[in-house]
Amino acid sequence: MKKRRPLPLRPESLLLVAAALGGWAVWRMVERRLTPTNPKLALRYGLNLTRGPRRVLAVSAHQDDLELFAAGTLRLLALAGSSITAVIATGGDQQYTSERTLDQIREQEERDAGTILGYDDIRFLRFTDLNLAHNPRFQPDLEAIWNQVRPDLVFSFDPTAPYRSAVHPDHLAVGRAVLNISRALGDDAPDIVFYGSRDPNVLVDISQVVADKTEAIRAHRSQLTGWKRYYNLATRLQTRLAGRPVSVKYAEPLRYLSLPPLRDESYLENWAAQEPVIR
Repeated sequence: MKKRRPLPLRPESLLLVAAALGGWAVWRMVERRLTPTNPKLALRYGLNLTRGPRRVLAVSAHQDDLELFAAGTLRLLALAGSSITAVIATGGDQQYTSERTLDQIREQEERDAGTILGYDDIRFLRFTDLNLAHNPRFQPDLEAIWNQVRPDLVFSFDPTAPYRSAVHPDHLAVGRAVLNISRALGDDAPDIVFYGSRDPNVLVDISQVVADKTEAIRAHRSQLTGWKRYYNLATRLQTRLAGRPVSVKYAEPLRYLSLPPLRDESYLENWAAQEPVIR
């Protein structure tokens, strides 16, 4: 009986197998990056975080940072009755495109996104992009807004364990300024929540507001280069990966700087069957 010769592997077949293995490896890497050590406990903290109402100060370096990393969480807080003040530190005129005079365009896009998400106020500091860490006016100006708002919850980019793909000197400068102000306040400091962290300990179920998140991202039209549907797909894929370990459809990973005691344990015991309180 003649032995059958193995079918020759064609180059295109090898490329397909390599692409599939590479895609799986990237999927697993991204999923691990978005997964807290204790996902179920992280989801409990996410529910506790968004029950509101809170006085929220959300600080970012550029237009679109908040929408990319924390839009779903901020939307849930707004729906729960929180007052949200967003601070945009730079004009963002050196991001992604060389189009002329972008500051006014991008400020309007941020206002459009804020309307979708329910921000009460947006403060534009208009510092030069890529120079925030060396600007002596930035932290005092941020501190002045902080004292006006008197927040009990502050969002900022994680300066200590950031996504490697999102490391930017302005992002790190924003996070460090928030840390400096918080530490100076000591026991009177508000809760600090970092977005863009590779060490998350909170998962917020944003399934009911993921459409608002994608719409707010699309509001930044001057920054959507190429195929615009990509941003919708990428947003849903990333938030889907974050939610998979806890069996929720879409989630945002965040990092509480110092996790507060969980409140209302009786409510949180049945977190899987509960919806966040919406006013």
